Amino acid sequence: MRKETKEFIIEYDKDIDYIADLIKKLEQEVDRILNFFELKNLKKKKKIKIWTSRKAYQTHLEKYVPKYYEWMNADTFDGNINLLSIEECRKTREHSDITLEEFLENIIHEFVHSCQQEINPDSKNVEWFWEALATNLGNPFDYTIDLKFNEDQLINDFNSVPNNYEIAFTIGKYLLENYSHEDIMRYVRNPEILRKDARNIFNEVKDRVN
Repeated sequence: MRKETKEFIIEYDKDIDYIADLIKKLEQEVDRILNFFELKNLKKKKKIKIWTSRKAYQTHLEKYVPKYYEWMNADTFDGNINLLSIEECRKTREHSDITLEEFLENIIHEFVHSCQQEINPDSKNVEWFWEALATNLGNPFDYTIDLKFNEDQLINDFNSVPNNYEIAFTIGKYLLENYSHEDIMRYVRNPEILRKDARNIFNEVKDRVN
């Protein structure tokens, strides 16, 4: 099955009763995210694939991640926005009580990644920054967290860090409130600069937030 809008092609293999909600959410948020990244539009329509089998989605993910975790429910590794259906999300421990609004916010989170990929897809060792932007712009937490983490682990193996998304959100909230938009976009465009500055950023945020 397939739905097509101005910016997106949505594909799914079973009847899904929240497709209209998904499209409405995207239409509400697309311009805000594009504007943040100083993009007029996407290079081409973005494919959104809704996976209705967790087993199949896990197989897809294992092509791209060194280790699969049950909480993984969305990605943009192949250039598309891939989402585990809300029904399958609710079969996992981490997302058993996910609401429709939370599910829709995950789509915006992934759209943030898609926009960043349009500018520079290099996320090596700066995945924490990608998630810092995606959580703040797409599906923000209503709290920050004490920044107690292993810096090498956060840089080299983000997915294994306890409270990794909460940590990324806290760092991102600080950056967005204290750094200029020009500085943020410099890091988006030049991840090699961010890799050099990362530990200084961590120390600064720890000093100011904790």
